[in-house]
Amino acid sequence: MRKFLKQVPERPKPPKVNNDLLAAWELGGSNSNSIIRVLKEIGLLDSSNQPTEIYDAFMQPNVGPAVLGEQVKTTYAKFFASTHEPYNDDVELKRLFNIHSGGSDSTLRDQIHTFKVLCEFATFDGVPSTESDSGQPAVAELNAQSRTANNSSATSTAAMHIDLHIHLPENKTTREYEAIIQDIARYIYRHEDLRDGQ
Repeated sequence: MRKFLKQVPERPKPPKVNNDLLAAWELGGSNSNSIIRVLKEIGLLDSSNQPTEIYDAFMQPNVGPAVLGEQVKTTYAKFFASTHEPYNDDVELKRLFNIHSGGSDSTLRDQIHTFKVLCEFATFDGVPSTESDSGQPAVAELNAQSRTANNSSATSTAAMHIDLHIHLPENKTTREYEAIIQDIARYIYRHEDLRDGQ
């Protein structure tokens, strides 16, 4: 799991995470299915093993750890409800896994190890809630912030980029085309009347 998470930001987004991909990433073997199962559980993969929007966000170094932190806190909500930093207390962590999942000593050991590896790649300070203050899903907002940060190092705030494709009707006069453009400026971009250079 540690090797996989380390490689995610360094490699192109795969169309699907399966045994073939893991083998190509030198992660084949008996743990392949476990890796895929955990990635689904924390929301990086969907039910058909395709990377999700959360995976996309995790690929971005500037927001990835916070995104993973949000997913870990959601997946292991009972642990974080019991203690602020369950990943820092092995005794408490073993107790929590014993209560909420159970299993043999080796199973508990594997579960604890997986949890701690996930936490190694996550940050929990200022982790956004499921829905941001703007009402947008937090992951989508983090993706927007990531794109803005990648496009411009001069700004640290999210920005919106709009690509507007206009299909003009045929057989119109120049004045009718000008009116269409002015309406777009007025109603979409909130510009006032643009006639006469205004």
